[in-house]
Parts: sequence; C-alpha cells; structure tokens
Amino acid sequence: MKWSKEFIRYAAVGATANGFGFLLFVLFTTLGISPVMTISIFYPIHIGLAFYLNKKWSFKHKGRISATAVRYLIAYIGCYVLNVAELKYFNGYWGFSHVLVQAVATVVNVPLIFVTQKFWVFRGNRHVFY
Repeated sequence: MKWSKEFIRYAAVGATANGFGFLLFVLFTTLGISPVMTISIFYPIHIGLAFYLNKKWSFKHKGRISATAVRYLIAYIGCYVLNVAELKYFNGYWGFSHVLVQAVATVVNVPLIFVTQKFWVFRGNRHVFY
C-alpha cells in the first residue's frame, strides 16, 4: 500500500512539474530556442522544485539532505543525458518532431526516475552507497 501512495504522490508532483515544463518546452521551442537549449534551461528549475516536493511529500524522506541531494543530482544528470540523447537521436538524426520526442521521452523516463528515487535517492536511512 505504501508503494501505491508514494507513486500517486510522485505522479501528482511529476504531472504538475512535467506538464508545466512541457508547456514551457513547446513555448520556447516555438519561439525558436533549440530543444536541447530549452531543456538545459529548465532542468535545473525542475530538479529543484521536484526534489523539494518529492523529499517532503512524495517519499516523506527524513534522511540527510546533503547525501540525498547528491544522489538526486546524479540521478537527474543521468536523466538529462538520456533526454538529450533521445532528442539528438530521434529529432536530430531521424527527424521526428521535437515536441513528439520530448512527450514520449517524458513518458518513458518517468518510471525510470521513480524507481531510481524509490530505491536509491530516497531509500531511507540505510547506508548502501554513502
């Protein structure tokens, strides 16, 4: 039951942050800013907001903020690199719409980052990696 409550809270945070981020992505790319530059601008904002909400509300994590923040940043740097690769490959190489690629990438990447946060970033007070 805890899993489902965490996932529902995580999904609410993610839907809000990603929905708003996606609208900004469409707006900025429509104004002529490159897709990669656009996600580079908004990732730090998204990461900060999502970290706070996921730590306090989604996972109700009580662990040290420093170690948790480092793990969170590592997870999101990985997600950012994956997102850039998805855009470069599917938009840059294959020519798919950058809006479509970003929409699909968001749907694909959300479960990956949830599992990463659940079992590594906000794993509680177990000291496996730190």
